[in-house]
Amino acid sequence: MTPEIPRDILLRARSGDREAFRLVVEAAQRLAYNIAYRVTWNVGDAEDATQEIFLRLFRNFAQYDPAQPFLPWFRRLATNCALNWKEKRRPTVELTEVAVRDAAPRDGSDRLRQAIRELPPEYQSCVTLKYLEDLGVAEIAESLQVPVGTVKTWLFRAREMLVQKLKPYVETLL
Repeated sequence: MTPEIPRDILLRARSGDREAFRLVVEAAQRLAYNIAYRVTWNVGDAEDATQEIFLRLFRNFAQYDPAQPFLPWFRRLATNCALNWKEKRRPTVELTEVAVRDAAPRDGSDRLRQAIRELPPEYQSCVTLKYLEDLGVAEIAESLQVPVGTVKTWLFRAREMLVQKLKPYVETLL
């Protein structure tokens, strides 16, 4: 869980105080990396995307409205930045990913991760924010800047796709 960042630090960081910005980075680093990893599914790419997230935060901090909670605004910035990063760059493939892709998945969690990777990006984001970041539908809508109904539709479609992708594995267990 990302700790709440004190308002005075956010205000100082927003006005250009580098020490305050460093404190914000330290507090939000894990959240940014988790979002980046769940968009890219690659450690190296997630690290690069995380750096891009904090560059964008530095450039756009003045757009943050201090009257609003910081974390939902930051989640939206981080998610959008990671998705943009993924679209603009060809992801690298790690040796472990090649082995996982070429070999049969070892267990259900590997199959689930692979099935999530195969979802369209907007569905991946919704599933990640809902089930891995434990956000509610309204928070996801705010983070992705889409209507609540769209989030509900994407989650429904993502679950349906995951059921179809994982159905052969579930049937073998029954």
